[in-house]
Amino acid sequence: MQTLNSQDIETFRDQGFLIIRKLFDADDIALLCHAFDYTLTLAARPDLPEDILRGRGDVHIHLQAPDGATGPAVRYIRKVQWPALLHPAFEAIRTSPIFAQLLAPLLSTSLKQYINQINFKIPGGDIAFPWHQDIRPTPAFTDQIDNYVQTIIAIDQATAANGCLHIVPGSHKLGNLKTTRYATGQIEQHVDVTTAVPCEADPGYVILFTSYTVHGSTPNTTDQPRRSYINGFVRAKSCTVGKWAFLNGQPVPITSDRDYHAFRAKSSE
Repeated sequence: MQTLNSQDIETFRDQGFLIIRKLFDADDIALLCHAFDYTLTLAARPDLPEDILRGRGDVHIHLQAPDGATGPAVRYIRKVQWPALLHPAFEAIRTSPIFAQLLAPLLSTSLKQYINQINFKIPGGDIAFPWHQDIRPTPAFTDQIDNYVQTIIAIDQATAANGCLHIVPGSHKLGNLKTTRYATGQIEQHVDVTTAVPCEADPGYVILFTSYTVHGSTPNTTDQPRRSYINGFVRAKSCTVGKWAFLNGQPVPITSDRDYHAFRAKSSE
């Protein structure tokens, strides 16, 4: 398993991000691809529970219609929050010892999660994520710059053409810009986004960045999907919310106030 050396840590602290090559192998990615396919079958159900569509519990399936569509348009899946409650592959990866070992030098061996999410960039889906920071609510989080690490696993090859992540190096040093999330034009008043770099990645690569790092992505203009698996980890003692991932380096199974087993069972019939 890979670990971060002193140069990796220095780069992460200075640039606000780091790309780890081939952290997860082909077997891991194959399992995740199966889990993504399963999630698509859930999202295609015409009777999706309102609680899941509106995110009234942990699991939230975000759907959107194509730009300019009217009437009963075909819906695109944009993202799903807490997919680890829907498929065991997502759970296995979020609590993988690979993450525990990788993040220990940056955070600690006891970690919680505030984000567990899968993103879809469907061809022709007009799905973009404008420039933003992943600021977390306070006082639930303390000292976010040193205690929170966002991770993105590339499921498919990520390129500029299919809407890969773009990051503005060093932008985390500006702190909390206090902008409205995804509001067009606000980040640009504080940051020169023309200095952004594309984070192109092969399947199994992982991108790490801070909660203050300015980032965004454009729509997928190719004929192939681009999928990613996102897990945001926080030093447990610096966070009063979220779900446990690791306690003293050992994985902690996910829990929820709601039971999603019936929904999953009905979807697999």
